[in-house]
Amino acid sequence: MRSAQNDSTSTSRSWRGWVIAVLLAVGLIATGAPANAHGGTVGVDPSTVDATVAPGNSIEVPKVVHTAEVPPRPDIVFLADTTGSMGPALANVKANLNNIINSVRASQPQAQFGVAEYRDFNCTDPFASRLNQAVTADDTAVVAAVNALATGNGCDTPEAQVNALFELATVPAVGFRTDSTRIIAWFGDASGHDPSGGHSLADAIAALQAAGIRVVAVDVDTASGDGLDATGQATAVTSATGGVLLSGGDDVSAAILAAINAIEVEVTPQLGTCDTDLMVTFDPVSSTVTSGDDALFDETIAVAAGAAEGSTLNCTVNWLIDGNQVTLADGVTPDPAFVQTIAIAVPDVTAPVATCSPTTNPGGKNVPKAGTNPRSGQNPDGFYVIEATDNLDPDPEVFVVDTGSGTVFGPYASGTKIKYTQDPDAAPSEELMGPGGNTVHLKGTGDAAVHAVDASGNVSAPVSCLVPAPPK
Repeated sequence: MRSAQNDSTSTSRSWRGWVIAVLLAVGLIATGAPANAHGGTVGVDPSTVDATVAPGNSIEVPKVVHTAEVPPRPDIVFLADTTGSMGPALANVKANLNNIINSVRASQPQAQFGVAEYRDFNCTDPFASRLNQAVTADDTAVVAAVNALATGNGCDTPEAQVNALFELATVPAVGFRTDSTRIIAWFGDASGHDPSGGHSLADAIAALQAAGIRVVAVDVDTASGDGLDATGQATAVTSATGGVLLSGGDDVSAAILAAINAIEVEVTPQLGTCDTDLMVTFDPVSSTVTSGDDALFDETIAVAAGAAEGSTLNCTVNWLIDGNQVTLADGVTPDPAFVQTIAIAVPDVTAPVATCSPTTNPGGKNVPKAGTNPRSGQNPDGFYVIEATDNLDPDPEVFVVDTGSGTVFGPYASGTKIKYTQDPDAAPSEELMGPGGNTVHLKGTGDAAVHAVDASGNVSAPVSCLVPAPPK
């Protein structure tokens, strides 16, 4: 057991009790299940986008990604300083371990845990650091491993945590799962040797980064240790790994849970399968937030100018947490809450084309020639076939407008035959004529103008059907 420190050291560390009290007061340290900033809802919102966008246009959709209180699929290894002065801290963790596990599981049911400890080299203890329990889903084994932790001799004040961190990052037996959020929850009351076990602090940090491990550290307040961050090691490790450093005060277990809940995560949209004519971009391209907070994005969905009208363009977006797909309990199936679907209907924006062509009278005789007198019109007898074609609609409707009175006749099917008579003094009218009533006789006060309307409501440019007015 390391010797007690002098009074000045104890006084300089008395601020830690005040810090832990403040953290408890403002809710940064929780004693029960964590409160979720968005009521327990996780995933992307909205998760589906169904919209209509014309070729060459785009829409913007605000996106909110609700992250979980604890990063997904966490593997958490409790790393304890078990030198002599750590007895009260170990007792606190043992008494509240189930609360830590249950709180984490309330956010992440796939969580697994492991246990490791360290003391020091060149001391009377049989180990400097060791893995007590590999990462496992067996909570009973984890609780047993923590309960079996006992204090031993740490000799001098600096301990072997640098070596312990290096080994947890490099030894396969630790059992971190693929694509898990790897976390070491480290708590102790003393600085560490550097190097330790042949590994420098820089070596340990590099190994932790290479393994994708975050370190959350709790500086335990005892009268004997010089402080976990006395030489800046804990700050260096947590800062370099995206972790958190908190003071433990009298409630080390609460500080451990608070540190786990304060981890930051990076949220990144990743395009899945998208149709060629659909472009989806995001601002920002990624967002880092404290896990449990909301990440905000502006999503722009653009349709190519040459996109096929009448088609539906589809795309999926996977919202990654720390570069990993969020999965269901099997660890393989993507969690639908973090998968967005986009379905964009490309409308018909091309107008049909209308025609008005001279045709024979119902008896089937020749089309009269227009002659050289412009007053005779295109077709002196006024017989026309009105037609329309469209890029999508096989049966666009055809209308005839009396340009004198504004009267609209129709709709007619494409291919309808009409006889148009211009009479400024007559009331506009419509009647069937010819053998079998196969021709529509229209009478108007002015010339006829023909236009077509397709099923999407697109209107063609009008075309004229000129006929002579009756002689005065």
